[in-house]
Amino acid sequence: MSFFIYVLFPFALALQPEPGTPSSWESGIFAVDIDSGDVLVSINADNPFRPASTVKAVTTLTALNTLGSAHVYHTTIQVDTLANSIFLVGSGAPLLSIEDVTRAAMETAAILPHRADWDLFLDPSALTGESHLPGWDSADWNRTYCPPVEPLCIGDNVLEIVVASVNGTVRLFTYPPLPGLRIFSDNLTTGQHTALTAAGGNWETGEPEIAISGTIQGETREILYKPFAGAPGELAQVLQNELNHWGVNASYSGIREADYSLLTTTAVMYSDPLWMILGSMNKWSRNIVAEQILRTVAIETTGEPGSTRAGCDIAGALLDSLAPDAHGWQLADGSGLSRLNLLTPRQLVAVFAAGAGSLEFGPEFLASFPVNGTDGTLSKRMCALPTGAFRGKTGSLNDTCTITGILTTQSGRKVALAIFLEFPRGQIWRSRAWQDKYIESLYYSL
Repeated sequence: MSFFIYVLFPFALALQPEPGTPSSWESGIFAVDIDSGDVLVSINADNPFRPASTVKAVTTLTALNTLGSAHVYHTTIQVDTLANSIFLVGSGAPLLSIEDVTRAAMETAAILPHRADWDLFLDPSALTGESHLPGWDSADWNRTYCPPVEPLCIGDNVLEIVVASVNGTVRLFTYPPLPGLRIFSDNLTTGQHTALTAAGGNWETGEPEIAISGTIQGETREILYKPFAGAPGELAQVLQNELNHWGVNASYSGIREADYSLLTTTAVMYSDPLWMILGSMNKWSRNIVAEQILRTVAIETTGEPGSTRAGCDIAGALLDSLAPDAHGWQLADGSGLSRLNLLTPRQLVAVFAAGAGSLEFGPEFLASFPVNGTDGTLSKRMCALPTGAFRGKTGSLNDTCTITGILTTQSGRKVALAIFLEFPRGQIWRSRAWQDKYIESLYYSL
């Protein structure tokens, strides 16, 4: 593991004034010149605020520092030939695809006796913890940005639902294929207008269920996305079906921890390297990816089943090393979806300054974040600035809007900054516009 020296910002030059904000808003802003360490803006810089998805910057730095940019997840199929047992062993890999499982099943079937009977077990023991974390609003559980966190995932644990009306007949398709999926669509009809509702679950039983109701306009198609429950078991059943297809009589028999001294590896599903996964996470703010990565940090560091709590402790220790005088902050997850998270603007600036300045992984750290006017959550923001002038992470809850990153000013200055805004609900778009205008003013004035 790499070690960081304290990131201190002791000098202050001509602090920039804060433009006016509504009296009902709370704001915190901090900006420093990365090369000189000069403090350029400091407004409530040491007050803790809800950071929302900018927590992913902390997760990114922690993961690169702990795992390295080239880290690859190995999800394996292990076989005990004496007991005729097959194990699907999870590693916490996010974004595992059905296609990966199909290929691994074929490779396994190729070396097993044809038509023999096998018990198929799932080993999810690498990670531990709740599928929905403390501070996650239960009203969000049915939303695309809040899929359950599982030891084995199918993609990002989100189901694509395609509803179409052709010649007066309603058609319904879903992907990925989930063997246990139950769809309730009795109240789905063709109408003059499209008005569809899809509800997911069942979180209590861990079974994938989707209820779709409403109307779809004739000769049209609508695509919906919903999180689903029970990904580990569904993945095991997909493997069972694929093994059977290739001539192995496998029967899914539940969860059992594998004894590696008795097992032979028959297939490995390799993930993309960590730096690519981080890009997918940060550019599109994928919460489940952040949570899987934080739990991976925990298992790789402690050797114990990876938990969110342990991952937060490791990330918190890194924050302490970067901003040792920070007070009143806390981490509850790796994605920022939890309303229990609290960070200061100074802490997030320290994270970006350390990440961008790393000789080991600085380019990979910066490349994982979206670029103004170009991609991800910044694709339609700060378009008036030259492309690449700002690269960073956004975050929002219904009463919180944050942004942090690196601004390259018109004069060539490299500025690490963080802006936190908290406000009454319903003012997200107004607050984003305020942030963009303020960053644009810094681009020309610094």
